[in-house]
Order: sequence, then structure tokens, then C-alpha cells
Amino acid sequence: MTRPRLTLLLDTISTMARQSPSGAHRDPLRRVGRGVLACIGISLLFMPEAGGSAPKQYIDYKTYAFYLLDWNKEQHICLLKLYGKESAWNPAAVNGSHYGIPQGRSKYLSRVNGYKQVEWGLSYIHNHRIYQGDTCKAWQHWKDYNWH
Repeated sequence: MTRPRLTLLLDTISTMARQSPSGAHRDPLRRVGRGVLACIGISLLFMPEAGGSAPKQYIDYKTYAFYLLDWNKEQHICLLKLYGKESAWNPAAVNGSHYGIPQGRSKYLSRVNGYKQVEWGLSYIHNHRIYQGDTCKAWQHWKDYNWH
């Protein structure tokens, strides 16, 4: 009696994954497969952005603000406190007609990412006649009047 072809095929496939009876060849195909999968996984972590040659690096909004403030620690601490109270640094924050991280009254802030919101907020502080570009003055104003 002859065996059906499917059974022969399955036997052939299953014996490829089995160890030899002596144990001399311990899962050579599985080891190679795991190595290939590990290499593919690691390469996916460092894939460049489409059209670019270097991987894109992401920083959080607070670090980005620190960079925009020319690494001024005093100004950064004031901004951390201010935006911490305004929105808890949440770009999706909404309070009535105020939007984003800086809680500005611009609909623009509801449509852009957190980085653009930080830029907008610092521009607002820079151009406001009371703050004159000083985040600590904006923070003091918030402490005095509960808004900035």
C-alpha cells in the first residue's frame, strides 16, 4: 500500500525541524532562522526615513523647548512650570477656546503637533509686551493672575 503524497511531504518537512537521534546536530535550521529574524528585527530599528539617509531621532517637547531656549536652564525651568500648569505638556489639551501645550487662543494649535505648539508658545512669550521674551516673567504672571 502506498502513502499519499501529502503525508510524505509532511514527513519530509517535520524531519527537517527535528534533532538527529545522536544529538550531534542540534536544531541547525532553527538557529539559523532565529539569527536571521534577529538581524531583520535589529535592522528595522535603524531604518532611515523614506527619502533620507540617516535615521530620524525624536526628542520630547520639554527637551525641544530647552533647545529653543538656547539651553538656558533658568528660562527652561520657568517654562516647565508654566506649561506644566497650563496643559501638563499635553498637545491635545483643550480648555474652552484655548488649545495645545501653551493653551493659546489660536485654532492653529489644535491642528499642529506639539513641537509647533512649543514654537508658537515661545514666539508668543517673545512678542508679548509684558513678558519681553522672558519665560520667568510669563510664569510670574501666571502665578499672579492664573493665566498668561
